[in-house]
Amino acid sequence: MIDNPLPDQVMEQKQRDFEDGLFKDHCYKRAKEICEENYVHTDLIERFQKWYHSFYSDKPEEMPDVMDAQDVDLIHTWWEECCDDYDDYSNDWQSPFDIDPTPQHLYDDTGGEPPISAEERNRNSLDSKKESHGHRYFF
Repeated sequence: MIDNPLPDQVMEQKQRDFEDGLFKDHCYKRAKEICEENYVHTDLIERFQKWYHSFYSDKPEEMPDVMDAQDVDLIHTWWEECCDDYDDYSNDWQSPFDIDPTPQHLYDDTGGEPPISAEERNRNSLDSKKESHGHRYFF
């Protein structure tokens, strides 16, 4: 009887496809974590995930096992390679990072003053006027 190698080849291909899918999922998850850790614009995360996967697909053994502070260098490398691809966007991204230049100590963490009704505002105004011009208002 002749041995047919086709079933073995099909199973090997399915195994490779499955492993490639796992690797792709792992790359996309890691790329998203890197983007979130470094405040990349949300519109750019999916594009970085594709680049990250293709960057490590040829050399999966070089992919780090844990998050590293130098992962931001990958974002810079990607941006240098691909930033020209995003010139037609209305945001005119100068940088892939979504960073607010306002220093944190200038934010109002109290939430501001609570809103008041028109009646309360008028009453407070009248009370203030009574305090400053008390001789004109009789209680």
